[in-house]
Amino acid sequence: MDLITKSLLTEFTTEQNLRALSEDKQFEHFAAFLTVSSSLAEALDTGEVVIGASGDTGIDALAIVVNGSLVEDATEIDEFAERNGYLDVTFVFVQAERSSSFETAKIGQFSFGVQDFFKETPALPRGKDIAKLAKIQASIYKQSSKFKRGNPVCRLYYVTTGTWTGDTALEARRRAAADDLTALRIFRSVEVIPIDTEGIQRLY
Repeated sequence: MDLITKSLLTEFTTEQNLRALSEDKQFEHFAAFLTVSSSLAEALDTGEVVIGASGDTGIDALAIVVNGSLVEDATEIDEFAERNGYLDVTFVFVQAERSSSFETAKIGQFSFGVQDFFKETPALPRGKDIAKLAKIQASIYKQSSKFKRGNPVCRLYYVTTGTWTGDTALEARRRAAADDLTALRIFRSVEVIPIDTEGIQRLY
């Protein structure tokens, strides 16, 4: 990890009282803060979106944003639908790696985990965090008639301390991940976004 990113991580974890965590968990919270915050109309507590290690299906953080607010329980979906008359939904998935390079295998694993999240019968075992979020997802799609502004948006962020160079193999895997999710025909847009050291510093 370069000196600037390390400094930003230290500042963030100090401000958020996360210094007691291992560095890899600190980086997951940091990556979640950088990527999820832009989809919210409110301040983010990263503890609400970072996934527990067991049964995470390759996903380090997951935020379900409905009408600008982070949703933490399936019962909130009916409340939003009744109060606002519509559901404007964004799913934000984050994978955070402290490694100094991007890997095609990691992108593939991440993409497969996200696709599995939207299956009624998942292939991967789910920990309690993913299981709870999957119930929220199911509640959202049961209210599809409320998607008056369009189907949900799906964003995948792959955050590392390396440099995204546009490598042919990596770019092909990134496009394939987006195409696989688009083929589900349940999103109005899908983005698979690599965030490298420069991106981390810019977002912070």
